[in-house]
Amino acid sequence: MSTIVLGLTGKNASGKGTVAEVLKEHGFVYHSLSDSLRDELNLLGKKETRENLIEIGNKLRNTGGPGVLADKLTSKLTLDCNHIVDSIRNPFEVESLRESSRVGKFFLISVDADAKLRYERLSLRGRIGDSDTWEKFLEQEQKEDNNDDPNKQQLSKTMKLADFNIDNSGTLENLKKQVNKIISEL
Repeated sequence: MSTIVLGLTGKNASGKGTVAEVLKEHGFVYHSLSDSLRDELNLLGKKETRENLIEIGNKLRNTGGPGVLADKLTSKLTLDCNHIVDSIRNPFEVESLRESSRVGKFFLISVDADAKLRYERLSLRGRIGDSDTWEKFLEQEQKEDNNDDPNKQQLSKTMKLADFNIDNSGTLENLKKQVNKIISEL
C-alpha cells in the first residue's frame, strides 16, 4: 500500500483539529501549513494572532507563489508512513500536494459545521487570535472565505476541491464514524 496523505480544510472551529486527532489514533503523522507561518512570525518577533498568521501567509504566497506553504511542507512527507496536512486554505496548496511526486496518494477532507455551533466551540477553546464576538467572527470568516487574489486565502474554493466532506454538527461519536468511514474507503 502506498503512502496516504490526507489534507484538511474547513472553516474556523469546524473540527479539523479533532479530525486530525482521530487520524493520529490511526497512525497518521500530523503536519500543519500554519506551522511555517508560526515559525516565520517568531523570526520576525511578531505576536501570534490570527490576523498576523493571515498577513504572513499572504506575504509568503506573494513572494513564493500561491502554493508555497504546501511546497515547503512536501519535503517532510516521508513515504514510510501516512500523513495529515492541516490548515489548507488555498486551492494552489491542494494542487501542489496532488502534483508532488513525493507525497503518495493525496486526498482532501473538508470539515464544516453550522456557523453558530462553530462560534460556540471557538468561544470555549480560547485559542490565541480567535474572535471574541459574533460580529468579529462573521467578519473574519468573510475575509477568509473568498478572494480574487490567488495569493490569499480562498477557503470556499478550496473546500469545493474536497474528495470527502464531513459535517461536524453532531456528536464526537458521529464525527469519529465519518472519519473511520473515510479511512475504510481508502
